Amino acid sequence: MTLGLPFTTHHGGQILFSPADGYMYFMMGDGGGVGDPWNFAQNKMSLLGKIIRIDVNDIPSGNSTAGWGNYGIPKDNPFSVDSKFAPEVFAVGFKNPWRCSFDSGKPSNFYCADVGQSLYEEVDLVIKGGNYGWRVFEGNSPYLPLSSPGGNTSAAAIVAIPPVMGYEHSSVNNNVGSASITGGYVYRSAVDPCLDGRYLYADLYAQSIWAGLESPEGSGKYNVTALPFACSKRSPIPCDPAARSPLPSLGYIFSFGEDNAGDVYLLTSKGVYRVVDPSECGYACPIKSSAAGRSPPPGASPSSAVSARRSAAAATTALLLAGSVLLALLSLTA
Repeated sequence: MTLGLPFTTHHGGQILFSPADGYMYFMMGDGGGVGDPWNFAQNKMSLLGKIIRIDVNDIPSGNSTAGWGNYGIPKDNPFSVDSKFAPEVFAVGFKNPWRCSFDSGKPSNFYCADVGQSLYEEVDLVIKGGNYGWRVFEGNSPYLPLSSPGGNTSAAAIVAIPPVMGYEHSSVNNNVGSASITGGYVYRSAVDPCLDGRYLYADLYAQSIWAGLESPEGSGKYNVTALPFACSKRSPIPCDPAARSPLPSLGYIFSFGEDNAGDVYLLTSKGVYRVVDPSECGYACPIKSSAAGRSPPPGASPSSAVSARRSAAAATTALLLAGSVLLALLSLTA
């Protein structure tokens, strides 16, 4: 598959294989430029600003698909028989999806964090054929582009699906003046049952981490809580406080990872961190570990701990290893 990229930003590019259907998904940004001036995210024939789903195991006769690459189109792709749409498209209306994940406990739940323009950072619960609004909307607010050489799409012409979680730029990072969401995972490890079922995500710049829990289950409504964190006593890395904050500095939070045991990792500019037992920071989760696998009851305090291994030369490898304990996310009610 070959794509033209009009600008140097918003390329997305993450690749995932769904545990539910086995197909390959990859996330493409709108190609860059302030406000997606060419309206690629809503252009039905462009693959920019989309989530794409293809079958890499079923190559059609002729060994190519429309001359673009060696892959097949899943028969249940939402636009596979619509001549007005690129058949690879699974969902539309994204600006720059930065880290998506399938819930390992509920593989049909597919979360994508989408970086905003100047107002709002969002998390979307992605469904087949869904339109997530950009650039008609930024979050829940109508968006007016600075220029529109590629034309406009009216709000009446689409059914935009609103984000399930997110935050306004004004609520974070007033010191740096920037905000950029980093999507994470639904926590399913048995290590910290107080986090079970909560979607973890962060801001690249703001030293901020959040946990979102769907409540009631199946409602599509999420209660979001900010997670403070502190260093474990066994930290091998100095835990210097962040500027004008009691929290330790993690540097930039680039990405999250998950291993086969459900443990969650954070990849930052200062190291790779792993969520571990909250007792590493002197906190005891009030939910017994045998409760892991079920969502915590309403009012339970999220807690977690995070560990790290220095990874100057091999961050990808370190992300897969159990590092020394470094950080802990503390009780929100402590």
